[in-house]
Amino acid sequence: MAEVTIQLNKFGVERGRMWQAVVAALAIALPLAFWIGIERALGDSVQQIDPGETLYLQSYPVTGASLEFLLPGEGWTSPGIHMADQLQNFRHGSLTAAVEVDTNVESLENLLVRRADPIINERGYAYNNERAYTNEASGLSGYRADIVGLDTAGSITVVGEDGGAAAILILIAPGDDPNSATVDPDPIIDTFALEGK
Repeated sequence: MAEVTIQLNKFGVERGRMWQAVVAALAIALPLAFWIGIERALGDSVQQIDPGETLYLQSYPVTGASLEFLLPGEGWTSPGIHMADQLQNFRHGSLTAAVEVDTNVESLENLLVRRADPIINERGYAYNNERAYTNEASGLSGYRADIVGLDTAGSITVVGEDGGAAAILILIAPGDDPNSATVDPDPIIDTFALEGK
């Protein structure tokens, strides 16, 4: 058998192979540096919502409806880099809330069904007890239904005007009672100011 001698340079790399070591190091370091730079540029991906902060939504891609609202109390957060013009998601402890605005809605009842279907299909929940809903404080009316899942309760509420603008509020929390105060839409819809058509 023949003996092979490998000579190393002062960096511990085989002589004549330095360029390959440099390429390998760059292949590891550059994506890491890029990712850290992006993360620092975007900042924290969770945005704290200040108590009493007015939030704004507008319909998209078709403009024509806008919504202003407040979140009750303090401790609300939102995934900041995912906030959009038409829809915003929020968290308050274990409670999740989604608020959306739409325009040129032919039927509020049909919109409730359309918005509930993805929740049912993706998460395995059910919705029932659909009923008319009126909020005296905001003057808005529409429909509400309960969302029920294994150890989960929630509500979906659509308010606005047939043939015009509509706002959708979806509340989901751990628990087994869709009539609990946790998923009651009133405290949020009380602050809704819906405009447009």
